[in-house]
Amino acid sequence: MTQLSLSPFESVEDFDRRVIRPVVEFIQSSPRGNIYRINPLRKNPQKFVELLDSQLYKEKSFADLVPNPEWTCYATSLNSALSWKFSQKEIGDSATGHTQPFPRDKVAFGVAASACFPPLFKPIEFSTVDRSFVFKYMEGQLVNRTNPSPPNRILLTDGGVYDNLGSESVITKGNEFIVSDASGITRHWRNDIPTFLSEVKRPVEISMDQIGKLRRRLLFERLMKSDRNVLVEAAKPISIYTSSENPQKVSPTPPDEMPTYPSFPVDFEKAIGEIRTDLNAFHDIEIQLLIWNGMVKVDAALKRWVPSIINKAHWNDVPQVKGIDVEEAMAILRAGREVKVWGRLHDKLHIDGRPRFVEQISELL
Repeated sequence: MTQLSLSPFESVEDFDRRVIRPVVEFIQSSPRGNIYRINPLRKNPQKFVELLDSQLYKEKSFADLVPNPEWTCYATSLNSALSWKFSQKEIGDSATGHTQPFPRDKVAFGVAASACFPPLFKPIEFSTVDRSFVFKYMEGQLVNRTNPSPPNRILLTDGGVYDNLGSESVITKGNEFIVSDASGITRHWRNDIPTFLSEVKRPVEISMDQIGKLRRRLLFERLMKSDRNVLVEAAKPISIYTSSENPQKVSPTPPDEMPTYPSFPVDFEKAIGEIRTDLNAFHDIEIQLLIWNGMVKVDAALKRWVPSIINKAHWNDVPQVKGIDVEEAMAILRAGREVKVWGRLHDKLHIDGRPRFVEQISELL
C-alpha cells in the first residue's frame, strides 16, 4: 500500500501517486467484502473505520490537518436530525454546539460516519464524554455559549440522509461554489422483480433522491443570480454543458464557441453517469470513466459559464478518453449495475491482467 506523506506535492503526477493511487488500491481491494463477512445488514461501521484507518489515513486525526484550507465532511445526527460537521476547526452541529477536535478524532472515523448508509450500516457512535460544546449562534444571534447538557453520545448516519450534496454551508453562507453532484439516478421499476435487499434499500433511495432534487433546486436558484457558480451533475449528458440553452440565463460562451468534446452513444454516456458507489471492487475501466466524467464536465461547465478563469492558451485542451473499446466497456458497466452482497461484481478488474493505475490512466485521458 502506498504510504501517505505530508510534504508538498511536486506535480500533478505526484498528487496522483500519493493520493489517487492509494484510493484506487483501496477500492479495488473490495472493502465491502471485508466489512460484510457474515450478516450483510446492519453491520457495525467500526470495521469500516479500521479499514479506512489502516489502508488510507494511517491514524491521521482532524487535529493533524493543516489549518487551511478547511477540509470538511458531513454525517447526519440522529439525535438532532441535522447535518453533523467534522473538520480540523470544529466538530458538531447547531443543536448540540461545536467542540474542538481532539487527537483521538480520526479522519477515518469522520469519513466512515459520513458514509454509514442505512440500512446496511448501524449508526456509528460519537462519544461526547470529556468534551465541551459551544453554541455559536442562538436565534440568529452570536452567543458563544457553552451547552450545559449535551447528549452522552451522538448517533451518526450517512451525511446524504440530510444533505446529499454537502451544500448546506454554500446555501446558508452564500459563498461562490463549484458543486460536483455524483448522485445516482433512481431507476424506474417497470417489470423488475426486486430482491429482498432492493426492497429494503428502495425507500431510503427514494428519500435521498428527493433530498438531492430539493438541494439542486436551491443551488440552481443561486446559479441564476451569479456568474461565478457552477453545478455539475455526473449523470447528465455532456451536451447539457456544451450546447443546451438556458431560457433563464445567457451563457457567457455561446455553444458555437465551445471546444469540441468527445461524443459517445447515449446509452454509453448514461451508463457512465450511473456508475455505482457501493464499496464493491471497481474495474479499471469504471475508474477511468469516472475520472474522465468528472474532469470533462467540470471543464465544459467552467468554459461555458465562467470562462474568465480559464487560461485561453488551454481553451481547446479537452479531457479525452483513449484506449477504450465502447462495446467492451459497456459490458463492464452493465456488470457493475448488479446488486451483489457477497463477492466481487467483476471476475477480473484489469483488462490485460495488470493494474492500470492513475498514472497510466492519466496518459489515456
